[in-house]
Order: sequence, then structure tokens, then C-alpha cells
Amino acid sequence: MPTGPNSPRLDRRSFLRAGAFGAAVGGATLLAGCGDDLRDPGVPPLPGGDTKPADTATWRLQGDPLIAGSGSGPLAGRTVAVTDLFAVEGQRVGAGNPRWLGLAPTETTTADSISRLLGQGAAVAGITQTVDFGFGHSGVNAAYGTPANPAASGRIPGGATSGAATAVALGSASVGLGPDTIGSVLIPASYQGLWGFGPTHGTVSVLGMMPLSKTLDRVGWVCADPTTLIAVGDALLPPASASPFGAAVTAPGVTAVADEHVQPAVREALASWRRSALPPLSEQDLDIAELPDWYDAVTTVQGYEAWQQHGAWVSTAVGSVGDEARANFLAASKISESTYRRSLDELGAAGRSVRDYLGSRVLVMPTAASPAPSTADDPGNVLVAEKLRTTGMLVAVAAVAGLPTVTVPVTSPGGLPVGLSLVGPPGRDRDLLALAGRMAGTGIAARS
Repeated sequence: MPTGPNSPRLDRRSFLRAGAFGAAVGGATLLAGCGDDLRDPGVPPLPGGDTKPADTATWRLQGDPLIAGSGSGPLAGRTVAVTDLFAVEGQRVGAGNPRWLGLAPTETTTADSISRLLGQGAAVAGITQTVDFGFGHSGVNAAYGTPANPAASGRIPGGATSGAATAVALGSASVGLGPDTIGSVLIPASYQGLWGFGPTHGTVSVLGMMPLSKTLDRVGWVCADPTTLIAVGDALLPPASASPFGAAVTAPGVTAVADEHVQPAVREALASWRRSALPPLSEQDLDIAELPDWYDAVTTVQGYEAWQQHGAWVSTAVGSVGDEARANFLAASKISESTYRRSLDELGAAGRSVRDYLGSRVLVMPTAASPAPSTADDPGNVLVAEKLRTTGMLVAVAAVAGLPTVTVPVTSPGGLPVGLSLVGPPGRDRDLLALAGRMAGTGIAARS
């Protein structure tokens, strides 16, 4: 289990006094530098040697490989980029923050999900960068630099699985492993033209992954092709009998939440779906007026739990936390227990609504509300923040119910990557992955 630095805790009022100015500025300049002169103190070498990566914005640590696989199995020959929020024996968990890394202990065990992939033949290529504590959608890291978006130059990569997604998009790894607490795998996959998967909540072990939100945390993965995506699912998901879907549904109002780049791409994908042999597709709207409330409930639960988990350390190191995470922690520090309890109830009610709507069908909807935003010509990154919030509302549809979700890469009319999500009923993870695999032969997906 990842452990972390122990520090005396400041009370909430002390944190607010210490961080109010910096976090307020961080909220207005979401993607700017954090202002501290921080450095990576390094990590102890593993037997066989590891290498300092040339691209330190994407990789914190690389090897050749860093950890060899079992030598045989269905994942033999594939490599895994591990987001720096998972325990790797002999290494530290850096959580995207140089100061945390410098104080972190060396891990004595490896996260369950990584161990299972190693046992199926995959090798660990290295440890990739993330936003501080995985607490942000942008993928921006002021201390290490922001990973590139190879599919959309000059645009953000998406987070928190930013470095791992970039490694996959560049062809430096076959699999990117990361947390998908609220779209932290699905969003970077959508932004970078990749396939991504978040399982039914509680289906894949989170043991060895640094907690952020006990209610919402789950392990997800991103790949460049559906074959690898399914193979990882075979390694991590529990056995289940195949039960193909008999029907699919789309909600026009939900699609209308997306922008002018995403909507045409989704409509074209839906038209191709109807011409294919995929499950029959009908239309039935969700009440989109609920989406802001659902998103607020999700972020309140996540924020309160993140503060309970990390507030003790963050409150003593405000200036060493990047702007996006700092602003999120500041907001989290103000959430009362009564508000948190009320949001948990709202989350439960929203989850029941989505499950009742879905039934045994698959929901087809946009993954993100826009292609990856650009920071150019956006003073204060106000538009970026707005687009990330709208994207969060779309991701919340599945998050409130803990439902399995595949994002499939499609292309906007302007050529930018866009994600099409398939949201399935709880426990139908393998069936959902099989359906995504069928889509690869329909011409809907941008790459296969």
C-alpha cells in the first residue's frame, strides 16, 4: 500500500490563511507554475539499473524494462507505463510532487493490478508523471512540465493519467495504468485519440494505489488498440459468462452538452452504428438539468475524502502543490462533514436514476465535452476551466453509479481526437469490452 510523508497537521483555518492567496491565484491561472524551486530528489536504483528519462515531463523513471514480466502469457511483449500513484517494490510513490517524493518511503510491495499484469507476461516500462496527487483533469504539472499531447499539438493531455497516456500515444508503452476516480483515464484517452477503460467500481483491486477518494477510486487503463484493452481486462477483471448486449441507447440532450466539435463526431458515429450489426440503438433522454448537481455531488465527495486523506500534509506544504490541485484542495478544505454526508445521499440517488434509465442497455454518449483544450489565447485559462467542468458533468453520468465505461476514439470534423463512451450496467465489464472490440471493424473508431 503506498505510504507517504508524515507531517504535523495544521487546522483548516491555518491552511486557509496560508493558502488562500496562492490558491486564489491558482484558480485564476490554472496552468501556471507553482512558484517553488523544487527538484526531483531521485529514487534508489533497482537491480539491473534504471535510466533517467529524456522526457521528464512524461516519465519520472524508465527502465529497459524497469520490471520484467513473467516471460510468458497473453500479455508477453507488451509494456506498461505506471502512473506515479501506484506502489512499485523498491521505488517511491511520487504522486506528481517532488517534495512528496523526497520524503516518501521506499515501497516494499507492488500494487495488485501491476502484479497481475506482470504475471500475465507484461513488463513495466517505467513510472509516468501525473498531476499532484492525481487531483485534476488537466494533466498539467508545473514542477516536472506538462506531457505532450501527440495527437493534438499545443493542447493539454488530460489527467491524472497524463504521462501514461502520452507514453502510449507516443508508442513508448502498450498500456497506461492509472486511476480513474472521475475520468482520470477516460479524459486523457479522449483527448489523445486512445482507447480507455474504467471498470465497475470495486471490480479491480485498488490495493497499492494511492487513495484519493475511497468512494470513487478505481483502477483504469488506456491503450492504442482494442485488442490490448481487452487483453488487460482479461488479466484484471474477474471471470464472467459472455452475455452480448441486446440494445443500446443514446440521450440527445446529453450529446447536446458537448461543443460544436464533438457533436458532429458523435452524430456521425451514431449514424454508422445504426448501419452496422451492433445492438439496435434507440433514443431516450436523461434529464440534463440534473448533470450540474450530479457533478457537484461527485466533486464534493471526492474533495472531502481527498482532504481527509492528504490534508494533513498539504496544509503544511501549500506552496509545493501545483495550482490546479492546490485550488482543488482549498475548495476541499471548506467542505463540512454534513455537506459531505448530504452529497453521499445525492450520489446514491443519482446512481439509482442512471441504473434505472440504463437497465440492461449500453449508453452511447460523448466522453468529453470538447477536444483537448488549448491554453493559447486564453488569459487565465478561464475557457480551459469551463471546458473541464463541462467534461466533468459528462463523466459524472457513469461516475455516480460506478458503471463500467469504454471510451472509443473518433475524429471531429476538424481532425481533432474525440472520445465516444460506451457505458454499461454494473458487472458487465467484459461484455462492454467485447462490444468495443466489435466496433473496431465497423469504421466508427478512428484507429484500431
